[in-house]
Amino acid sequence: MNYEAIHNALKSEGVSWSVVAESLGCTPQHVMNVCARRAESQRIALAVSAILQRDVSEIFPEVPRYKVDRKAERQKQVQVAARRLEAAGLKVA
Repeated sequence: MNYEAIHNALKSEGVSWSVVAESLGCTPQHVMNVCARRAESQRIALAVSAILQRDVSEIFPEVPRYKVDRKAERQKQVQVAARRLEAAGLKVA
């Protein structure tokens, strides 16, 4: 979705940029900049998608990292590293 489509979808839900911003503790300009692709914020992208009840990849298809759960991805990397260390006979924390 482009900026205008996101704006219209939010309006149809009765939500303004200010409402989204206040609920997240940021400025309306920051929300607008993320939706206009002038800034990146997974937190804001996920919030907008939740408000619109759509998948984040539908709203921001050109930003694949919004779809990735970074914490889960990092945990997988830590587990792989730990297994390799154990296989090498090293202690794992």
